[in-house]
Amino acid sequence: MKVKGLLLLLFVLLMLIVAGFVGSQNSHLVPINYILAETEIRMSVLLAVTFSLGVLFSVLIFIGYILRLKWRISSLERKNKKLSQPTNVT
Repeated sequence: MKVKGLLLLLFVLLMLIVAGFVGSQNSHLVPINYILAETEIRMSVLLAVTFSLGVLFSVLIFIGYILRLKWRISSLERKNKKLSQPTNVT
C-alpha cells in the first residue's frame, strides 16, 4: 500500500513538472469572451484554470459515485443480516 502511495506521489509530481513546462511555453495573451464581458489572460493561466476545474468536477462526480456504492453496500449488508438471522419455527 505504501509503494502505491509513493508511485501516486511521483506521478503527481511528474504531472506538475510537465504542466510547468507547458505553462512556461504558453505565455501569450488570449481573449476570453463570456456573456457580459471580455478579458485577456495568459494561455498558461487559462490552461491551469480549466485543468483545475476539470479535476474538481471529476472528483465531485467520483465522490458521488462512491457514496452511492457505499449506500448500496450498507443496504445489502442490512438485508443480508436480516435474512441470515435464525428463525424460530415451532
